[in-house]
Amino acid sequence: MIGFIIRLVGYGLLLGVASRIAQTAWTNLGIDGIDAAQPLHALGVTLLAVAPAVLALLGIGVLRGVSIFVAFFLAGAAITAPFVIARVAGG
Repeated sequence: MIGFIIRLVGYGLLLGVASRIAQTAWTNLGIDGIDAAQPLHALGVTLLAVAPAVLALLGIGVLRGVSIFVAFFLAGAAITAPFVIARVAGG
């Protein structure tokens, strides 16, 4: 049980910091004014809010490495997504 709590807090911190960085970039790049990008933002925020619990549950035994990879992949995707969307939208 203590291992689950440690994993949950760790994944929560990692993805929470990534979410705040992405939110700041999202606002600074002016993407929050693009209506077509709002569903992507809503999906990303929901995914980053739910992912720590799922990763903490799956991060037992042989799936620990996969869970760590997925967590860092999600964090990297969240941080770079605003820049990609701004580039595609012409910002």
